[in-house]
Amino acid sequence: MIDIEMSRNNDLQNQFRKNICNEIFAVDKNIRFVGIVNSEGEVIEGGFRKGIEPLLDQNEEQDMYLQSLSNISFFQSFSEKFGSVDYLMIRQKKITMITFPYRGEIICISASSQSDIDRIRDETVKIILL
Repeated sequence: MIDIEMSRNNDLQNQFRKNICNEIFAVDKNIRFVGIVNSEGEVIEGGFRKGIEPLLDQNEEQDMYLQSLSNISFFQSFSEKFGSVDYLMIRQKKITMITFPYRGEIICISASSQSDIDRIRDETVKIILL
């Protein structure tokens, strides 16, 4: 009985995560990647938009997610003085990445430079606060 309940809760949680990723993708067609990343740096939900080729190989991506986790954790260590971390943003020539802390995990978003990154950020905040 307990296994069935745990399985049902996991299914609901996975569906909830999938819905979040889909809602974020719907914000802007220039979003390349949306992923929920666990504490080991593994993408547990989401991925690249259909038809988008990753710019990094799998090991480089894993390193980037681990660094994103580390960055969030580092800045959260100052929360008592600065307040909680809402998001971190990195803008480069080809892409902009936004990382949000989310329930002990992080949400990573990668968008092309042509995107309205402020709108993506603001809409994502609304989605994850629901």
